[in-house]
Amino acid sequence: MKLLAFFESIIVAISCFFGSIFNLPDKNVEKIIENNGGMIYGVCHPNENYEMLGDAGFKWVRFDIPCPYDRSGNVTQAYKDFKERCRGYAEIGFKVMAVTPYPRDYISGMGFNPVENEENIAKTKELAVFLYNDLKDITGAFQITNEMGLVGFMHPLTIEEAALYIGIQLEAISEIKDESFPIGYNSADLIQVSRELHKLMKPYLKYCDYVGIDLYTGVQGKAEAKDYVEKIKKLYRMTGKPIILEEFGFWSEGGPKSAEQKAEILGIYGYSTEAEAIADGANFVNKLPSLFRNTLNLEHPGEESKWAELVFDQYSNHFYGESSAETIENIPHTPDGQAQYFKSVMAELQKCKCLAGMIIYCCQDMGTCWVCGHSWCPFETKWGIFNMDGTPKPAYYAVKEIITGK
Repeated sequence: MKLLAFFESIIVAISCFFGSIFNLPDKNVEKIIENNGGMIYGVCHPNENYEMLGDAGFKWVRFDIPCPYDRSGNVTQAYKDFKERCRGYAEIGFKVMAVTPYPRDYISGMGFNPVENEENIAKTKELAVFLYNDLKDITGAFQITNEMGLVGFMHPLTIEEAALYIGIQLEAISEIKDESFPIGYNSADLIQVSRELHKLMKPYLKYCDYVGIDLYTGVQGKAEAKDYVEKIKKLYRMTGKPIILEEFGFWSEGGPKSAEQKAEILGIYGYSTEAEAIADGANFVNKLPSLFRNTLNLEHPGEESKWAELVFDQYSNHFYGESSAETIENIPHTPDGQAQYFKSVMAELQKCKCLAGMIIYCCQDMGTCWVCGHSWCPFETKWGIFNMDGTPKPAYYAVKEIITGK
């Protein structure tokens, strides 16, 4: 049996290699597309403007499943609200790519580490089965947690524990699920820690219908639209599975900040220079938004004496809301530039035969960056194809044209 499995893996690897080189059709990709009524076109963190989302050609939305139970074993209100929201989309023909809970959700919400021991592993499997049975009729697919490898999402697990966390859920659900209900996991680009995750996931790939990837290539830095396809093909060769692009997008604001603009932001905190803020140490840090302090604590625990310096080093872009002048195909961070990005990238993606779906990040602009808490930081606020007030940006119409041809 082991020898047969070995030869089957070799055949799959060879097939994926030549399939990616010559862009050949893949029967497993075609199966996902056929089972779901066409290529998966979706949007992350959707608003409830059902009509406009449908008019743009979206048939999928993607958002997170909250922790289903509290520490007393009661169903949480957040989970009840999630189900109600899913029903709203299902009633009008949308499917939900539901992202299962993060490790931290079970730790803080239910009080147990999901992979700490065999008892907790069994409990994690039971929860995975519960979520599938409870949500299968009002969702459409599962992504098992999100971007393991990134400290902010994986904490407090190691990368090995994170792979186990994903794998045991995939295995548990695969034993009972309908074949038309895709399950898989994703990674943040193909950075080093993501490549490590994919290596660790090899024993669990047999339980996956797809593997996902989140790509923001060229949001900062030089790139071309074809680079998206090259990364997708590389992941396809690594895993032998259909690929779903779970997140991709481009800011409608951004770029370098002038000395005057930086001075104005420093002035908001009561300082005239960075050196003055750093010298004020903990007092300066305490003036930062709580989200910024949370990020510092999560990513640099026990290094409080360095936090003030880190703000102007590792997190300088967040403090000032400043991004690189270099972008994909020199597209500017403007509303029209965002539209141009989607036209260019999605046109390339549609040619890719190993791709089963693409989900835009995200639907609507947000008021503050969840990393730093600043309203002027585009990093987590200006991804939307809708403005904060719900009005569509040029990107909405560009995406609509690419998907529907209208």
